[in-house]
Amino acid sequence: MLTLTRKTEYGLIAICHLAQVGQKVVSAHDIADKHAVPLPLLMNVLKRLNRVGYVSSVRGAHGGYVLAVAPELLTLADVIDAVEGPVHLVRCTDPSGKGRKCERTGLCSIRRSVVKVHDGLRKFLGAVTIADLASGDRMPPALLQG
Repeated sequence: MLTLTRKTEYGLIAICHLAQVGQKVVSAHDIADKHAVPLPLLMNVLKRLNRVGYVSSVRGAHGGYVLAVAPELLTLADVIDAVEGPVHLVRCTDPSGKGRKCERTGLCSIRRSVVKVHDGLRKFLGAVTIADLASGDRMPPALLQG
């Protein structure tokens, strides 16, 4: 089963929360309390999102985080990639070649089909925006297709 990790889940919760509050600075503690997520893991995820420029950290007594990219321009794929690294259904879909090579690549009867599924998944994840997810009540356009 393909499942998002807790890091990705908490990253999406934090990003969607920040998208919903606009440019209001929100502390990690407030996000953790509101959504009942563990603060230490949330802090690590927010640091990663800050590092790639999706959120900005604000220091000081009233510090916290604010969304640094318009939610309409930030996709589900962007957040997953920032928190986990790129999604690969199987080893042969990793274009970087950094993963362990599959010894069956030359013999594999399903490789072409799996690569198509992988490409479709990446396209879908890239079509769903944080604005779609944060709205809570509208269907993301990517889900309406097909």
